[in-house]
Amino acid sequence: MYNPKHFEQSDLSVVSALIEHFPLGALVTLQSGALEANHIPFLLRGDLAAGGKLIGHVAKNNPVWQLASADAECMVIFQGPSAYISPNWYPSKQIHHEVVPTYNYAVVHVYGKLSISHDPQTKLEVVDHLTAMMEAGSKAPWGVLDAPAGYIDKMLEAIVAIELSVTRVQAKWKISQNREDRDRLGAAKGLASEASSPTAPHMARMIEAKTGIGQP
Repeated sequence: MYNPKHFEQSDLSVVSALIEHFPLGALVTLQSGALEANHIPFLLRGDLAAGGKLIGHVAKNNPVWQLASADAECMVIFQGPSAYISPNWYPSKQIHHEVVPTYNYAVVHVYGKLSISHDPQTKLEVVDHLTAMMEAGSKAPWGVLDAPAGYIDKMLEAIVAIELSVTRVQAKWKISQNREDRDRLGAAKGLASEASSPTAPHMARMIEAKTGIGQP
């Protein structure tokens, strides 16, 4: 992707935090010469810098595990907070009016090689770990053992575990770093009061911090 130096996010701990907070990824694969995208929640295991892994699962009826090229790199796209930035929020507008609208966002592209598993224990571990992550904020978290064993076995039979071994990462944090401080903080203030976008307050905190992912 086009990623000017001032928008590059090189802190992989920050990138990992975005994946944790926004785990739904778009898995892009090459299938029979055509690009295919599947939207799948992923769990990051290990350190991105040291070749971590993204784990998840797909329905057995989903052809992605059969048709994706084993030799080609795959890509998973994670989308963090995003929001429209109005020129009216920039104090500099009142001085010279040389301002235009823009759109802020944080995105991560994770590249790697895809592998699959039909092993029941592997599939159970993937489901168990993903469930634990998603249920972590619940007062009474649901666990795989809450369901009858026979039912879980039936559900596991209908899925395939997938794993992406990470080879490289690109991350872009477009959070008004290219604006002077008064305009940057003006954008954050405008977003903080914006009710039309659910991620606007989140983006406002990212702009104020200049880094990180803010808090949902």
